[in-house]
Amino acid sequence: MPQPPPEFSGRETIVDTACPLDCPDSCSLAITVRNGKILKIDGSRRNATTGGYICAKVRRFDQRVYGDGRLQYPAVRKGPRGSGRFSRITWDEAIELVTSKMIDIRDRWGAEAIVPYSYGGSNGLLSQDTTDAQLFRRFGASRLARTVCAAPTGAANMALYGKMPSVSYEDYPHAKLIVMWGANPSASGIHLIPYLREAQRRGGQLVVVDPRTTPLARQANLHLALKPGTDVVVALAVHRYLFETGCADEAFLAAHTRGASRLRERAQSWTLARAAEIAGIDQVALERFAELYAASSPALVRCGWGL
Repeated sequence: MPQPPPEFSGRETIVDTACPLDCPDSCSLAITVRNGKILKIDGSRRNATTGGYICAKVRRFDQRVYGDGRLQYPAVRKGPRGSGRFSRITWDEAIELVTSKMIDIRDRWGAEAIVPYSYGGSNGLLSQDTTDAQLFRRFGASRLARTVCAAPTGAANMALYGKMPSVSYEDYPHAKLIVMWGANPSASGIHLIPYLREAQRRGGQLVVVDPRTTPLARQANLHLALKPGTDVVVALAVHRYLFETGCADEAFLAAHTRGASRLRERAQSWTLARAAEIAGIDQVALERFAELYAASSPALVRCGWGL
């Protein structure tokens, strides 16, 4: 007779899996299970990047899995909106109801009258532009640009760099200069922190550009606590410095970019002194940042989604 899987056998066992949340760390998880029920969630030590630790949100993910407010079956509203009156139906009934409504709306008003409203969720096969996107795209439904933070940032990154991903975590320790501009991995990418520390241990310089004194800012070799909204003028001043000192690789820019001459023209009026005054930071500190960036190779800049 076949034996049941270990997680359903009555004894504790460790199940290896991956974190489903929308986070660049993509942590490997080691979940302690007994009789199919989660007892403990921890980071896997089999993955060097995860390193055996995970964020507090995922460590308590079982509270979401078994929470009283989690939907476990389909239900249809019985009564006015906001009344909280629902009646449970079967999955077959739910699929038939949704299908008939979609076809009816398409036939009466056109498929674009349907807006699939969702976001990342657990990043499974039914969310965040995967199987759901194929369904609604083929049906002809409208599409969402998701949030006002993610959509513009994604478009800007694609236009500037041609892709979203940056270098891998393993590359960070090889950088002579790392600039964390508007990014706070102490809260939103905790597994990058050991690589940043290793880079500093090897002699690399860490610069944090952030109005807040974050934990990472306290560890940085240089922290530029500029006023919110002044990032552009600081960046333009650094660009001007690179062009004026001959540190910009103009041959590379001519071969691989468009608009470098317009960028230089736009930056011309922004001296380091003027930008420092507008941003509310020390001019000497900004000069040091510009000099570090000009002299350090390889250098790495990581921007946060909020920029």
